[in-house]
Amino acid sequence: MFSCTAFMPIYNEADIIPWTIPHLIAHGIQVHVLDNWSTDGSDQIAQSFDLAGFERFPVDGPSPYYSWIPILDRIADLASKCCTDWSMLHDADEIRRTNQSGERLIDGFARADQAGYSAVNFQAYHFRPVDDLYTGDPEKHFRYYTTDHCDSTMRQVKAWKNTGCRVGLSRYGGHFAEFPNIRVWPEKFILKHYPLRTSAQAERKVLRERMGRYDPIERARDWHVQYNQLAVSRQWLGSPENLKKWPAC
Repeated sequence: MFSCTAFMPIYNEADIIPWTIPHLIAHGIQVHVLDNWSTDGSDQIAQSFDLAGFERFPVDGPSPYYSWIPILDRIADLASKCCTDWSMLHDADEIRRTNQSGERLIDGFARADQAGYSAVNFQAYHFRPVDDLYTGDPEKHFRYYTTDHCDSTMRQVKAWKNTGCRVGLSRYGGHFAEFPNIRVWPEKFILKHYPLRTSAQAERKVLRERMGRYDPIERARDWHVQYNQLAVSRQWLGSPENLKKWPAC
């Protein structure tokens, strides 16, 4: 039976992983969680699901910085030893789908594999909160998005066939899985991103959990720039008139 493992790094995402993890499982995807020593109970929530694997990273305890390269290297190591047909790098605050109505992700990857392709690219849609009423199920609550985000214009080749060689994830910050003879499926799948959900959660995440913890070495490479302007403006809520509305389900 065709199979895929999603490797999901998490840090203090307790308000959204009760939806994103079971979404993957419902789509036939196995989930391996790497918890960066969350302090909000995300680790316990994640372990309440039927996971393929769970670990805290780094293994020796919390670190002062959120260092992305070691996390990506750890995922590359795990994927190289994975027994599933495909692997995927998947953030905790994402919902992914294929472009075929009603098709599960696992069946979309199998379709690409059967056509002779070894990787899938995603189109990223970044959703913004326009109120402080979010209580769960991001797809039902968040309707307004933008494609003017830096990630929306970049390749998001984050699912790949396990060919027996270790993929390279860190050179492009996890946006492109590198391996020999890669063939990217021409059909882009959907990546719905919900990094900010309420004013309080956005303020905590941006100012305390991200901007103050990003690794200075990685920042010097012009990584982790997505919250630079927001950290100054602190305009946590977007305006519907400045955003696009997602089609009704």
